Amino acid sequence: LQAGRAVGNAWGAQLTTGTGTAQPQGVATAASAGVTGEATVFAPTFDNLIDLFHSVIAPYRMSASCGWLLNDATVAGIRKLKDGDGQYIWQPSVQLGAPDQILSKPVHVDVSMASAAADEKTVLFGDFSTYFARQVNEIRFESSTDFAFNTDMTTFRCIVRGGGVQADTTGAIKAYVSGAAS
Repeated sequence: LQAGRAVGNAWGAQLTTGTGTAQPQGVATAASAGVTGEATVFAPTFDNLIDLFHSVIAPYRMSASCGWLLNDATVAGIRKLKDGDGQYIWQPSVQLGAPDQILSKPVHVDVSMASAAADEKTVLFGDFSTYFARQVNEIRFESSTDFAFNTDMTTFRCIVRGGGVQADTTGAIKAYVSGAAS
């Protein structure tokens, strides 16, 4: 169970932030900038999220596959945003099984998304059905009693071959890019 979780987490991290060179092109790497935050302001404002929402063209924005992707720290920051009366802007779902939503689109949490820092893509929004991941061949698990012979241990490795690519580069998925440091 632990090995499977570790492999899944590592593969997922590459599908999110992979460079596209000797690893999959991550969805965050492929996303074009939709909104850039103000200098030295690294967390998005609710106005930034509205602008990001509208930076994705309507056919993608209205898709059932459209949503938000961000990490837990960014979710926590957005949840703390308040209106002029001190009321929280984002009200999480109270219905069992229903995802939290921002501007009527589901929020998905991914630990591999960047946290608030200068020039980071911290929030993605768009139609995630336009990103394709593939696995080539089967997943191989191998063991060796010789590799760590001097420690009297058996070593294991897992080999996963695959790739990921943003198929529609016209802006189906856009990013909020944190402000630059001064």
